[in-house]
Amino acid sequence: MMSAQTDGLAQRVLQRFERAIGLTGLRHEIITRSSGSVLIIYVANPQERHYEALASALRAEDAEASSLLATLKKGREKAILQSSEVRLLLRVLSESLTITRHSFSDDFFSRYIKSVSGVEDQIVSAANHVVFGRRGSGKSSLLLWAMHGRKRDGSPFAWIDMQVYAQRSDRRVFLEVLLDIIDQTREAVANRPLADSLAARIQKLRDASKDPTEAGVRQLLPDIKRLFGSLATTSKDLVIFLDDFHVLAPTLQPHFLHLLYGFSRGTRVFLKLSAIESFTKLWDAASRTGLEVPHDVQLIELDYNLTTADKARAHIQSILDAHAAYCGLPPIVSLCNQSDVIARLVWVSAGVPRDALNIFGQAITKAANMANMRVTVTNVNAAASELVSDKLRFMELDSSGSFGAANQLLERIREFCLRDQKQNAFLVEERPGDADYRLIRQLVDLRLLHVIHEGIVKREAQRKHVALILDYGFYVGQRKARGIDLFNPKTAVPRYEELRSLPVFGIRAATEGAQQGVAADAVSGAARSKRRS
Repeated sequence: MMSAQTDGLAQRVLQRFERAIGLTGLRHEIITRSSGSVLIIYVANPQERHYEALASALRAEDAEASSLLATLKKGREKAILQSSEVRLLLRVLSESLTITRHSFSDDFFSRYIKSVSGVEDQIVSAANHVVFGRRGSGKSSLLLWAMHGRKRDGSPFAWIDMQVYAQRSDRRVFLEVLLDIIDQTREAVANRPLADSLAARIQKLRDASKDPTEAGVRQLLPDIKRLFGSLATTSKDLVIFLDDFHVLAPTLQPHFLHLLYGFSRGTRVFLKLSAIESFTKLWDAASRTGLEVPHDVQLIELDYNLTTADKARAHIQSILDAHAAYCGLPPIVSLCNQSDVIARLVWVSAGVPRDALNIFGQAITKAANMANMRVTVTNVNAAASELVSDKLRFMELDSSGSFGAANQLLERIREFCLRDQKQNAFLVEERPGDADYRLIRQLVDLRLLHVIHEGIVKREAQRKHVALILDYGFYVGQRKARGIDLFNPKTAVPRYEELRSLPVFGIRAATEGAQQGVAADAVSGAARSKRRS
């Protein structure tokens, strides 16, 4: 017969265990044997971290002295969507939607899913890099992977969240970023007095009543170059991470980078940027200002769109599986009523990992509220229809000066697809010089349009088209539009003949669209077209 003392000890071990792994209300039992009592805790799919947490809880309570043993067993919950493990999964998915330098700091590497293309090896190389991708494609996570590697190895770095400077076009931005870099790297530089002196000069220039001139700012560069040219640890280089660089005003971007490169070039200081391509201007050819690709900076394109749906699915499923394992769940398909759910998830999220995680989390909640045993395609569609509101909100934030023109074009495309053609997919002629075509690329980066094929030849052999899908959120789930012919409803690999038969959306001539004042792309449209061909 179990004593009250043993029962109390078992409860304390259970509570410590639950706190350590983030689960609550786990099913458990205590059985009595001749050798002592055994606490059995049921977790759907226990992993190494769960066994380590249990062992730690036993040591903390000195359970061995009281002859209390504990073990984990796989538990099969009939209503798995109501389980403690799924409640934790929902919390983890929510936390993963906003990535900062502090995200998953304690166990970042165990939870990070490497890219299919192996760009992790690139980002840590001794070179300047800009990581391009749609919002939610994993750009910040890739920078974090490199940052945590440097932190683990004791290598110096500075992390700058550029969202603080969104839409700024004044030169004070450069001075404020410089102060942040000096502050974060003070322990790494060999000449501390020079760092203090420079910080004082920069603060004085920043606090002046007038915006500093570029000549005034450039006078600082020789001393800044001297400061970062000699680091305290001679075997280490310094990396400056600029996350979400595209939020700076496009007019400032090349000048900002020109000043950074003015002191980093020729030293062991390297720049790593993340940005949305169509809102980024790395190089201004007219003034020869900024970073020129590939001479000054190398591109990393981080995007698995619907042109490679199989890779996108593998990547998204591996991320979901990793989160599920962390929460003590079996592979993510165990939460779905059929395999088509994940395939549909990839298509409605257009291969964007963050969107997929957001949609799947909302789909779980919807299924649980309906008392469903598993997540269904209907739940995924309903969640996707709600996500479009967030995308439209971020559209205004990211598109800056081109918001009005982009919004008008989106409305024209919606009418073309949903009212005129009754189809969700269409073709558009690839015309990089046209303002409307550049706006379409912006809408792709904003995840309101999705590329399903980059090179469709329509009619004349020289006229290349891009195949696109209007975001599912506009016409599925709660916004379901009647009579819409959904392209590729079975989410199979689309046939070329199907793509060629899609209707063509006409864009205006370049001379008409040029008056829209659209921000220039990071690289010329022609260069981008060539790179993706």
